[in-house]
Amino acid sequence: MEPMEAGFIRVARTSDIAERRCKLVHVEGEEIAVWHVGGRFYALNNVCPHQHFSSLHQGTLDGLYVTCPMHGWSFCLEDGLPKFGNGRARVYQVRVVGEEIFVEKPIPQW
Repeated sequence: MEPMEAGFIRVARTSDIAERRCKLVHVEGEEIAVWHVGGRFYALNNVCPHQHFSSLHQGTLDGLYVTCPMHGWSFCLEDGLPKFGNGRARVYQVRVVGEEIFVEKPIPQW
């Protein structure tokens, strides 16, 4: 993975992720699920905030919501907000330059 600019890391090529599919990537020790939906790419932390399972990359899509396969909680790919309930999935900025996908580097949360 190569830096695009300060704060972003190259994680994949656009051709690596088919429409309505996800690729699990590792960025500085964090698992990030990169989704391709409607011609756009979205990135969110792979850990479901409900019970802290690393499984959002295996979730199912309903529009821009991904549903965790463990307990059925759904989170918006744009802002991480849940469809119902509490919690919020951490989202990351994504930039596409040519055929390369770059994701914002995670900032440690203390």
